[in-house]
Amino acid sequence: MLSEYVAINLNGEQNDMIIEICSPEPDPTLGGDFRCNVRIDAFGIDEFAYGVDALQAYCLSVKLLKIRLDEKQQQGWQFYFPGHLDHAIDFNEGYF
Repeated sequence: MLSEYVAINLNGEQNDMIIEICSPEPDPTLGGDFRCNVRIDAFGIDEFAYGVDALQAYCLSVKLLKIRLDEKQQQGWQFYFPGHLDHAIDFNEGYF
């Protein structure tokens, strides 16, 4: 799953931001568990969320995404839909 946004910090620095949550896959290192990759290249985020099955791995990947976006908002970043820079997205209100 890919979603595109624009991220702007307090200094006006603007980054195109693609959020990617990959499909759950068996974890090759833990034998039997699953993992989902969460990527936001604009911020150098490339992490896995792990679960005992595919559904738990996916659900935990969404929680991981929330944590990382909260961190960026606390650092002053705001998020927008491309072409709609007049109204910031509040991920906590609209997504989580």
